[in-house]
Amino acid sequence: MKKRIQGLSDASKEPALVPMPVSVKRGKGCFVLTQETVLAADEASERSAVQLAGFLRPATGFNPAIVPLAGRDGKVIALVQDKDMPDLGPEGYSLDIEPDRVFITAPTQAGLFYGIQTLLQLLPARIFSAKPVNGGEWPIPCLAIRDWPRFAWRGLMLDTGHDFQHVPFILRFIDLMALHKFNVLHWHITDLGTFPLEIRNYPKLQDPATLGTRMRGEPKRGVKPGRYTQAEAREVVRYAAERHITIVPEIDMPGHSTPALIAYPQFDCPVPHKTWEWDRWEYCAGSEATYGFLQEVLSQALDLFPSRFIHIGGDECPKDHWKKCPVCQAKMKAENLRNEDELQSYFVRRIEAFLNSRGRRLIGWDEILEGGIAPNAAVMAWRADKQSAAIAANAGHDVVMATTRHLYFDYPETVTPLEKVYSFEPVPPGLNPGQASRILGAQAQMWTDNHPTEKEIERLVYPRACAVSEVVWSPAGLRNYSGFVRRLSAHAQRLAELGIDFDMPEEAG
Repeated sequence: MKKRIQGLSDASKEPALVPMPVSVKRGKGCFVLTQETVLAADEASERSAVQLAGFLRPATGFNPAIVPLAGRDGKVIALVQDKDMPDLGPEGYSLDIEPDRVFITAPTQAGLFYGIQTLLQLLPARIFSAKPVNGGEWPIPCLAIRDWPRFAWRGLMLDTGHDFQHVPFILRFIDLMALHKFNVLHWHITDLGTFPLEIRNYPKLQDPATLGTRMRGEPKRGVKPGRYTQAEAREVVRYAAERHITIVPEIDMPGHSTPALIAYPQFDCPVPHKTWEWDRWEYCAGSEATYGFLQEVLSQALDLFPSRFIHIGGDECPKDHWKKCPVCQAKMKAENLRNEDELQSYFVRRIEAFLNSRGRRLIGWDEILEGGIAPNAAVMAWRADKQSAAIAANAGHDVVMATTRHLYFDYPETVTPLEKVYSFEPVPPGLNPGQASRILGAQAQMWTDNHPTEKEIERLVYPRACAVSEVVWSPAGLRNYSGFVRRLSAHAQRLAELGIDFDMPEEAG
């Protein structure tokens, strides 16, 4: 890291919190965490106290006792779940730090968790060390914080469909998200490179012969082989849920489906294919066998992922083979579909009806608007030039912003610099309040087309994800890039303790 600026360890300096809370009032002095500090919790908050103890233990070596809230004495960190705090919303919290006590109060477990993340950031950066730190105190500046998120969907996307990512790395990715109060991991499981999720009765999906052959990156690399067992997928979901992160899985369809069609060509259009057209293969939308296969895949995915939304892709489907496919053309005639865009809309409506019947909602990339959108679908808007977010919101559909110009982190920082990311406003101009309420939030995308290493992924994501965390959490009126960069200078020390190093912007001074 080119510029290392000392962290904040006393109340005389600006709290270097990322994302910035809604309200921070300064107090006098510090609460000092010691071996004698106890954690007090009511029955509803005991799980949160256990989590906090687990976060504190590695660096401090302390093993704080957890005592009933009513029996607290001495220096104490108290956690209280109070449902009678409607002004904070379902994910808000209050954090009150005085010299002899700390109170974290929230209406939900999620709110308590976010209060804990703020508390950890107020400690010296070495609290994030994975090994015991010898010597030194653990001061926390006295503050009163009231905080809640601006948006309900605060996400990052990790792509394992272009290149396989190992489970320990996904869990680390989740840990870093939790620190920044993200609450959605969009897991882009399948794509042109690989179909790595175990689907029972279809073992050939993970056959190495189905892997994408395109070599990308510098030096040139190919797709890594690998598979996620259903047990591993459940473990990722459980791990994320403990950190109040929802996994939204994506099974890409009808395009971006080559690995599945190499493995099971009976679900492909019966027309000639050219091997170099790897990215132009799509499921046969006219075949009932295709729908049976995809419903089985989705049924097993629904058993693994309890999320309200299920992502089905829907993007960049070329439809070239549909135009030549007698099965697709017969389906279009039978359903009175005028063109292949309407055939894709028919496909999406069929999949949506299945998901709705199982109590879930469909979300897809903004191409699902073409040919007519399914009635209950949500739109992930990635093409800003198409005005897809405004079109969907005006039509009464929920929208998640994911635009290429600001939120594609496979682009290097020379293309999408930190300041550009920070400047992003999720609510498009011109929406009335009702339409604006359809903007659920935003997420940044980490595509792996170029087969980056794990370290390269982290360097692409951070510190830009820090900027996104503030875009989706903090009030728009509080956002200020120069202030963000000052706080990021200290926050960088926390990330360094976690093994992430990066160059600070020149404006950090």
